[in-house]
Amino acid sequence: MQRCLMLDVDGVVVTGRPEDGKSWATDIERDLGIAPEKLHDVFFAPHWSGIVTGGKNLTDVLAACLPVLAPALTVQEFTDYWFEKDSRLDEGVLAECDELREHGMRIFLATNQEHMRAAYLMDALALRDHVDGMIYSAQLKARKPQRAFFDAAARHSGSRPEDLILVDDTETNIIAARDAGWQAMLWSKGARLMSLLEIR
Repeated sequence: MQRCLMLDVDGVVVTGRPEDGKSWATDIERDLGIAPEKLHDVFFAPHWSGIVTGGKNLTDVLAACLPVLAPALTVQEFTDYWFEKDSRLDEGVLAECDELREHGMRIFLATNQEHMRAAYLMDALALRDHVDGMIYSAQLKARKPQRAFFDAAARHSGSRPEDLILVDDTETNIIAARDAGWQAMLWSKGARLMSLLEIR
């Protein structure tokens, strides 16, 4: 059976904001008037787990949270800022994806995402041009490192667990993938897919 590469997005394919690779929220207080700690307390801490596993709608949650965080800001303005500031692509990784696919390897993005950003990544950032598809947490109703994510991802890919290879920058996800019967390799900045996969 042909091996199938499952590639994490944030930290591997997308590496922060375009200008310098820092977190998308680095200057959010200066730019939007939202203190990062307040964003965490009001939005991320109570809601993100539900959003990223498909149980809550991002737009609905932001519509409820923004009057507390930044009353003059619309949901569209906030998501535009967020997605555009978290969109630096590792062109080297994408070039290697293209080469691997030319040699017959199937590649899926396997990532913790909600629906709107998943669509942004595939369409606005054109990641669909470099992979065979995206498998993401809100779609599966489970997130890495939950075992349900890996089992569902295997089903969606049509591959056996032993033919799947996860490349991810988070150690807990690597351990969970191996526990699910996958091969898994920890990504570090500056690495090369070909080297990790031992392809010359």
